[in-house]
Amino acid sequence: MEKTKILLLDDREENLISLKAILNRDDITIFATTSPNEALRIVWENEIAVALVDVQMPGMDGFEFAETLASNLKTREILIVFVTAISKETTYAVRGLKTGAIDYLYKPLDPYITNAKVDSLIRLATSQREVRDKNKLLANYATIVTNSPDIICTVQADSGRIMSINPSVKSILGLDPEKLINISMLDLLVEPMQSGLQRVLINQNYLSGDTIVVEDQFFGKFRQPVWLELRIMYKNRLLFINLHDIEKRKAHELALVEARSLADKSRKVKEAFLANMSHEIRTPLNGIIGIGNLLEATELNNQQKELLEMLLHSSGSLLNILNDILDISKIDEGKFSILPTPTSLSMVGKGIVDLMRFKADEKRLQLSLSVDSKIPESVLIDGMRLNQILMNLVGNALKFTHAGYVKLKIEHIGVSGELHEVRFAVEDSGIGISEDKISRIFSAYGQATAETSHNYGGTGLGLTISQKLVLLMESELKVTSQFQKGSEFYFTLMLKDANQKQILKKPVVSFKSLEPYFGKKVLVAEDNHINAMLINKYLTTWLIDTTLVVNGKEAVDAVQNQNFDLIIMDTRMPEMDGFQAARYLRIELKVSTPILSLSATVLEEDLRQAIESGMDDTLSKPFEPVKLHEKIGKLLMA
Repeated sequence: MEKTKILLLDDREENLISLKAILNRDDITIFATTSPNEALRIVWENEIAVALVDVQMPGMDGFEFAETLASNLKTREILIVFVTAISKETTYAVRGLKTGAIDYLYKPLDPYITNAKVDSLIRLATSQREVRDKNKLLANYATIVTNSPDIICTVQADSGRIMSINPSVKSILGLDPEKLINISMLDLLVEPMQSGLQRVLINQNYLSGDTIVVEDQFFGKFRQPVWLELRIMYKNRLLFINLHDIEKRKAHELALVEARSLADKSRKVKEAFLANMSHEIRTPLNGIIGIGNLLEATELNNQQKELLEMLLHSSGSLLNILNDILDISKIDEGKFSILPTPTSLSMVGKGIVDLMRFKADEKRLQLSLSVDSKIPESVLIDGMRLNQILMNLVGNALKFTHAGYVKLKIEHIGVSGELHEVRFAVEDSGIGISEDKISRIFSAYGQATAETSHNYGGTGLGLTISQKLVLLMESELKVTSQFQKGSEFYFTLMLKDANQKQILKKPVVSFKSLEPYFGKKVLVAEDNHINAMLINKYLTTWLIDTTLVVNGKEAVDAVQNQNFDLIIMDTRMPEMDGFQAARYLRIELKVSTPILSLSATVLEEDLRQAIESGMDDTLSKPFEPVKLHEKIGKLLMA
C-alpha cells in the first residue's frame, strides 16, 4: 500500500517532534522542517498530499506559504491545515480560507482529533489522486484514438463489393488489401444481416447526400471481432467509406463510465467534507452574529455602535466567503463570476477605509478617501469584486508605507454616451518601486526585489489576482512609482448609472419589536449551547413557551410527553440527528406538528434531505432574527 506523504512545517523544532510523535504511523511518510524555503523544496520534489503548517513564522508566515502553494499548478492540490496557538478569531479564519487552507488545528494538539482530521484528509487526497490518475488514463486513450490510421475504400452501392481499399486494412484487420477487391464488404462483418451497413444498402438512405455514420463489428486478426466506425458518402453509384478503428474508443467509453462512477463517489466525499466544514464554521459564526444582534438591542454608546457595526460587517464578509467556497461552480480554479448590481462607490470606499483604519492608526499613517461628486450615487458594477481589488491595493499601500499617507481616490473622468468613465486609484508615500522593477510586480511571486519578501513578507500574488479581476472588468491595473517616494496603482472603468437616487442600508429591525406569539409552545432541539441560548432568547422575547433539548432522541421523547405547536430542529446532532428524528416522528409516531429545519449547511443535498425526511421548511445558520420570526409565523399559520 502506497504511503501518504505529509509535510510538517513549524519554526520550532520541539513542535515538530511533538507532531511526529502524534502522527507516528505505518501509512504515513513524514517530511518535517523548520524552514519555509526548505518546505517549498520538499513539496516541489515530493508528491505531498497534506501539509500541516504553523501560522506564525519569521520570514514567510503560514498564510504566505499557503498562497505560494496555491499559486502553482504542481502544488495547489496539497491540502493545507494550519497549526496555530492563535485564538479562533474571525480575522484568522477568513485569511486562512482565502489562502486555501481547509482546516485549523489548535495548540496544544489533541492526538485523537489530530489523527482523525489527518485520516479524513488522507481519504480525500487519495480520492482526488485516483480521479486525476483516471483522467490521465482517459486522456491517453483519447490520444491513441485520435491518431489511429483509418481504412479508406470505395464500394459498389448496388452490390456492396469492394472496388478499392488502402493498406491500412492490413494493420487494422490483418487482411491483404489486394485480396479484398470484388469481395462484398458484408462478408467481412461478424453479423452481416444485423449490421448497420446492411441497413444502409437496403434502405439506400445514402441517396439523400448526407454522410451516414454506423458502427459495425468486423473480423480482424485471428478472426477476432473489431469495432469500426463507418462514415459513408455516396457519389456516382459508389459508396466512399471511411472506416475508423473504434475498439479503443469503446474501451474508452467503458473506462469513462467507470471514471464517472469514481468521480461521483469522489464528489459525494467532497460534498460530505464541505458539509462538515460548513457546519463547523457556520455554527460559531451564527453565535457571533446572534450575539451581535443581541448587543444591538442594548444601550450602546457611539464608539460601541461603530465597533459592533464593524463586527457584523466582518461576519457578513466571512459568510460571503464561505458561501463562495460552498458554491461548486466557483470551486473550479479561475472561474470568477462578474455580476454587476446597483452599487454606491462612496459606500464601498467608506467601508474599506473604516475597516483599514486600525491598521493605519497602528502605523500612524493618514488614511483618506475622496469620491468625486460628479459620480452617480449608484452605478452598475460587481461591488464584491471591486471591494476585493481595492482592499488588496489599500492593504498593500499600508504595508509598504512607513510614514505619511495612503489615499483612496475615486475620480470622475468624463461621460461617453450612457457610460461614466471612473478612475480608481490608491496613492501612497511609501517605499516606491524603481523603474526597472515595475514590470515584475504583476507576475506571480513578482516582488520588486529579493529584500522585499524578506523585509515585508508576502509573495506578490495579491497584485496578480487584482490584475486578473480588473481584466475581467475589461480594464487594466497600472502603476506609476518613484523609488523611495511613493506609488500610485490605478485603473479606469466605464460604468452605467444605475438610475437609483440612493442606496439605503436595509433598515435594522430589532427582534424585540417583532410581533409576539403569545402562548405558543415550541420545542427546540439544538446541541450547541450558544445557539440554543440565542434561539431561546429570541423565542422568550416573543412570549413563546420554549422547551430546549440537545439531540433528536430527546426531541422524540419530549413530543411523546407533551404537545407542541412547532418543532425547531438542528439537522446535525449527536445520538440521533434531525433527519432521523423527523422521519421517526412522521413515520413511527404519525406526528403532524410543523418542523423547521435549522442547519449550518447550505448544500442543496442537505436542504433536500430535510424536506424528504418530513420537515416543513428550512433555515440556514447564521440567520437573522427577523427571518426566524417570519418562518415561525408561516408554520404556525399553516
